[in-house]
Amino acid sequence: MKRRSLLLALLLAACAQTTAPAPGPATSYLAGTSWLRIDDENANPHGALLEFTDDGASGYTGCNRWFASVTHNGEALRFGAIGMTRMACPTLMQRDTERNFLAVLEATRYGHYDQEALVLLDAQQTVIARFNRN
Repeated sequence: MKRRSLLLALLLAACAQTTAPAPGPATSYLAGTSWLRIDDENANPHGALLEFTDDGASGYTGCNRWFASVTHNGEALRFGAIGMTRMACPTLMQRDTERNFLAVLEATRYGHYDQEALVLLDAQQTVIARFNRN
């Protein structure tokens, strides 16, 4: 009897549905890309830099290094809370470049991307920044 019960239990276990493993984190279509801002005419000549990874973004503001989480769904694109180094920006140009770039990151709601250009848009889908591949 024990043998039959064990055999029946094994047979039922073999027929049971198994669940697939949970999918890993989604890889952003922008992961591994690097972009240099091109539309801020008064910017630091070194420009603001935006680099995407699998789980976020980081870069250079024209004065300090920064990092943030990123969420995206189709063309919807948002940057999470921004962390950054706190070096003193020696020139007014660097301070203005940084302030403007951080405002762009905070206002971003959409991103249009092709092989050579990235355009960030606000909630009204107005272009707020343009980048070329770095």
